[in-house]
Amino acid sequence: MDWPEPLTVREISAELDCSEDEVRALIREGELRTVACGIRPGLVPRHEFDAYLRRRQHRLNDSHRSSTTP
Repeated sequence: MDWPEPLTVREISAELDCSEDEVRALIREGELRTVACGIRPGLVPRHEFDAYLRRRQHRLNDSHRSSTTP
């Protein structure tokens, strides 16, 4: 089975529509995990990015529910 290529900081920033510095902050805070791929450090495996997106969506749903609950 072929795994999808890991993503660069630039690719993630484009997908999230944010700055590369914001992506690096997510990495520093442990929200995104990176792997070294050969001589290229700091690549984010696609499954880690997908997991981050799920966590972010879950948090958004929870905050929306709590703000609409009387």
